[in-house]
Amino acid sequence: MTVKSKKQKKPKERSHAAFFLNGQLTKVFGDDAFMMLAEWLRKRAQRPGTKIVCAEGDCGACTVARAFEPLSSKSKPKFVSINSCITTVAQMDGSHLVTVEGLELDGKLSPAQNAMRDCHGSQCGFCTPGFVMALSATLEAKPTLDRKAAANCLTGNLCRCTGYSPILDAAEAIKPSPEHNLASRYLTTKNIQSLRVEISTPLQLQDLSGRIFFAPHKLKDACSFLAKNKSARLMAASTDLGVQTNKGKPLASALLSLQHVDELYQTSSSKKSLIIGARVSLSKLRKATQRSIPEFANFLDLFASPQIKNSATLVGNLANASPIGDTLPFLLATDALIHVASSRGGTLTRRKIEITKFFLGYKKLALKPNELITHVEIPLPAKPGNLRLFKSSQRKDLDISAVGAAFNVIADTRGNIKNAQLALGGVAATPIRLKNVEAFMAGRPITVDTFAKATELINDSVKPLSDVRGSQAYRRVLVRNIFHRYIKDVFNITCPIDGGAQR
Repeated sequence: MTVKSKKQKKPKERSHAAFFLNGQLTKVFGDDAFMMLAEWLRKRAQRPGTKIVCAEGDCGACTVARAFEPLSSKSKPKFVSINSCITTVAQMDGSHLVTVEGLELDGKLSPAQNAMRDCHGSQCGFCTPGFVMALSATLEAKPTLDRKAAANCLTGNLCRCTGYSPILDAAEAIKPSPEHNLASRYLTTKNIQSLRVEISTPLQLQDLSGRIFFAPHKLKDACSFLAKNKSARLMAASTDLGVQTNKGKPLASALLSLQHVDELYQTSSSKKSLIIGARVSLSKLRKATQRSIPEFANFLDLFASPQIKNSATLVGNLANASPIGDTLPFLLATDALIHVASSRGGTLTRRKIEITKFFLGYKKLALKPNELITHVEIPLPAKPGNLRLFKSSQRKDLDISAVGAAFNVIADTRGNIKNAQLALGGVAATPIRLKNVEAFMAGRPITVDTFAKATELINDSVKPLSDVRGSQAYRRVLVRNIFHRYIKDVFNITCPIDGGAQR
C-alpha cells in the first residue's frame, strides 16, 4: 500500500535574511540579522577588508557594492555603492553583495585595485577598500572615468593621508577588464532566480530579546502590522536611524521595513505631476526628474554622497521631518501631496495630505498613529526655469544645511506677479511656507519696490534659532541674501544690503 505524502504548506514568513555575498547564498538568523552590515561582515563573515571609521555614512571606508530589484521587476539588478556601516543585515534581504574580497579573480587584482597600486593611491590603506569599491561599482555602469566623473563618484569617500590627486589619477588610469565585471560574475541567472525563490516569502525576524523585524510583500500587511504594534518604527534606508544606533540608541522593539513592497518602488508621471513611491532611491529620483524638474535633479547632487543617494529615499527625508531637511522646502514650494495608507478593521485605507498641513511642530507630523507614507505627488512647475533651490552650509557637499530655500515666482504677460511660492528650512521648528509674503506679492508688479517690501516681510516672518551651524542673525542674513540672489537671477533686479532693490 502506497501512502501519498501530504504537500507541505509554504510557511507564512521566513525567519532568516537571505542574500548573496561574493557569489555565495548566505542566510542570517536571529540577533546577527539586527547587526549593522559592516560589523557583521567583519565579525561574523570574516570579511575584514570592509572598514568602520565614522560609523555615520560620511567617510566611505565601509563601502560595498549592492544589487537589488523588487520581486515584480523584470530588470536585471545593477550594482551600486552603499555604506554598510548604517544599514542592518536584515535590510540586505534579497540583495547581491560584493565586498573588496570579492574583486580579485584567480589571484588577479581587479582593474580598480591595479590602478590604485600603480598610481600610488594608497598609504596607510585604511580608506583604500572603500575607494576601490566605490570605483568598482561605478565602473559597472561607466566603463571608463574622466577626472570629473571620478571626483563625483568618490564624493562620499575620505582619505586622510594619501591626498586625492593620486587617487583620481588611478581612477583615470583604470583599464576595463570584462572578466572582472561584477554583474557577469555574480548576477548569474541561477543566482538571481534562486534568491527570488528564497525571498518569495515575507521576512519576519526575531532576536533573543524579542525584537521583531518585519518585511512584508503587501502594503496591506505592513499597515496591519503597524495597527497591531503601536510602537513600531519604520525603516527606510536607515541613513539616520543607523547613525543613532551606532551612537548607542537601541533599535525599537518592533521594526517595519517596506523593502519588499513592490508598488512602493514605482514612479508615475503625467503632464501635471510626478508620483514617487516610498522606496524610490534618491539616485533613481534624480533620473526621474532630470527632464521635468531639472533644478531639483541638479540640487540632489549637492547634499548626499552617491552611497547615501543609492539607499536613501525622498519619503525617508520627508518622514524624518528635520527642520533642515534638504528636500522639504522644494516639496513645500511645489504644493506636494503626501499619500498615506493605514489599516482599519483589516481594510486598507488611503488618503492624501497637503504638505502645507503636514508639519505640525518639531518632528511632529499630521499622521495618525497607524499611518505610513506610501507616495509623494509633486505638481510639475508651470515654468521650471523660475524654480530655484538653495542650500547654504559650511561645506559645498555632504554637509548639514544652515538654511535651505525654494523660490518660484511667476509673472504674467503684463509684468505682474501671477503666483509666488516661497519656502524655507532652518529658520523655525519646521520647514515653512511664507504664505503672508506670497499673498503680498500676488498681483504686484515686478519692481524694485515690490521686492524691497517682500524682503522686509520675509525678515519679519522668520524666527531662526542659534546653534553650531549659525547664529540667529547669521541665518537672517542668509535668508535675505538667498532671496536677493533669486530675484537677481530670475528677474535681473539687484538688491543692496539694506534691503532695498535696484535695477
